[in-house]
Amino acid sequence: MIKKIVAGVIVVAILVLAGFKLFYKGGSVNKKLKNIGENLTSYHMEANMDICLKKDDTRNFYVSVDYLKSDTDLFRISLLDKNINQEQIMLRNKEGVYVLTPRLNQVYEFKGEYPLNNQKPYLYHSIIEQVNSKDKNVEKLQDGYLVTVKPNYVNSPNWMKQDIKLSNDLKPVWINIYDNDNSLVVSVNFTKVEFDVQFSDTHFDVESNMNTSRTNVVSTTASASMEDLPLLVENASVSSTVKEQIVASVGDEQLYIIVYEGNKEFTIVQRILKDNETINVKEVSGELVELNSGLGYLQDNNLIFIYNGVEYRIYSKTLTVAELIEIANSMDIVVAK
Repeated sequence: MIKKIVAGVIVVAILVLAGFKLFYKGGSVNKKLKNIGENLTSYHMEANMDICLKKDDTRNFYVSVDYLKSDTDLFRISLLDKNINQEQIMLRNKEGVYVLTPRLNQVYEFKGEYPLNNQKPYLYHSIIEQVNSKDKNVEKLQDGYLVTVKPNYVNSPNWMKQDIKLSNDLKPVWINIYDNDNSLVVSVNFTKVEFDVQFSDTHFDVESNMNTSRTNVVSTTASASMEDLPLLVENASVSSTVKEQIVASVGDEQLYIIVYEGNKEFTIVQRILKDNETINVKEVSGELVELNSGLGYLQDNNLIFIYNGVEYRIYSKTLTVAELIEIANSMDIVVAK
């Protein structure tokens, strides 16, 4: 009889726990995250981020994110492309928003609210925002929570589902993002997450970051050369073909100009950038966007970005922002010799 009672208690307990797991709505998670967000003063996060391209090609980044609450929220985001061992740094300080390319000693200065203007999978601010959204499912696990949410990445409309694993103290463990075909397109695995971090006075300073990063640039890392160009578009959904390729000279520089025609017309200009002896700061108007190769910027519906020592400019009157980004992402696949 006692065995039957014990067995019955166990069954009831299992059903209760199963029901809790099945119908758990994540209310406590929302409250805890809201409390963390309201009291968030600083954090440091490190992660390995893999972006899955077509043809089983993957771009691998080591991501480091620093945040400090201030009158102007301060950010330092480092994206180290492990495929080519080159780093890009985004700084937001009281003077503005800056994108640093240490390999070239090049700095672009922007105005705006980046990086909080759109969600990013490696920002804790974005994780709080997504977990607190209404369109989500929260599953309680023994070691934390699994949150499934419909992502809201403005320039990536094909990203349809996102799984977020949080620890019991609501630190991100990993994030997986899936496309229309339920194929994994982005995975972020966090290796370090710290709150209430102290930073040096120059941590968000442009010159200090450039000098430090320049000393870490590996001299044997090779950038692309004119012999590697032009880089052509492949596997983009835009139905366009190459109309003509032109090699032009401007001063002592050579440019590749590739003109596409078809359903959508656009032109791509490619040129090799030279390493600057001193820090070259260029103020530009435009909106920063995330690409598979790092950060680029939109200017009058044209997309400009730098990858592996090459500057790419995509000009079009007909392409949407999402299509411009798709074309930029498709260009790191095939090099025409």
